[in-house]
Amino acid sequence: MRSVHRTGRPLVPAAIAISAAVLVVGVAYGATAESAGFPPWLVILTAVLVLGASSELLFVGIIAAGGLPWLAVGAALLVNLRNLVYGFSASEFLPGQRPLRLLAAHLVNDESVAFALARPPARRLRAFQAVGVAIAIAWPLGAAIGVAVGYIVPDPGILGLDAAFPAIFVAILVGTLSRRTSGPAVAGATIALAATPFVAAGVAPVLGLAGLLALVRDRGRRA
Repeated sequence: MRSVHRTGRPLVPAAIAISAAVLVVGVAYGATAESAGFPPWLVILTAVLVLGASSELLFVGIIAAGGLPWLAVGAALLVNLRNLVYGFSASEFLPGQRPLRLLAAHLVNDESVAFALARPPARRLRAFQAVGVAIAIAWPLGAAIGVAVGYIVPDPGILGLDAAFPAIFVAILVGTLSRRTSGPAVAGATIALAATPFVAAGVAPVLGLAGLLALVRDRGRRA
C-alpha cells in the first residue's frame, strides 16, 4: 500500500502544473469570448460541457471575426475530430463499466491522454483521471476569470496568455516520444506547420493527424 501511494504521489504536482497552464489559457478564452459579446453564462456553460480548448477558442475567434455561426460550429467540430484518435488510445485503460466509461470519456483531451500514455500501463488510468479532473475544474474556472478580465482589458491578446497551452502540451509530448513514434510525430508536425499559413486557426493540428499514416505504413511493413 505504501509503495502504491509513493508511486502515485508525483501525479498530483504534475496535474496541478498542467491544470494551471490550462487555467491561464481559459482566462484568455473567457476574456476573448466576453470581448466578442458572448454572454458570461454561455461562456462558462460551454467550458463545462464542451471541455475542448482548441475548438472553443476557434469557435469564439471565428464569431469575433464576423464569421457565420454555422462555419464556426463546423470548424470547431472539425478540430474536435482529434478526440477520436485520443479516444482509441484511451480505450485501453478506461474503466470497463459502461457508466464510468462514459463519464471518463468526457475527460479525454490532449493533455490527459498524452500524460497517461507517458506513464507505465498500470498507472495510466490514475494519471488520466488526475489530469482529466484537474482540467475539468481549471478550464471553466479560467473561463470565468477571463470573463471578469474581459471587462477590464479590451484586447486580451496583448497578454499572450494562450502561449502557455502549446508550451505545456509540447512538454508532455516530448516525454512520450520513442524511436517508433518519432517518425509519425515529425511527419504530423511537418504537415501541420506547412498548413498553418493556409488554414484557419486550429485546423492545422487536425491535418497533422495524417502523420499517423507513417505508423500504419511501418506496421504494414512489419506484418
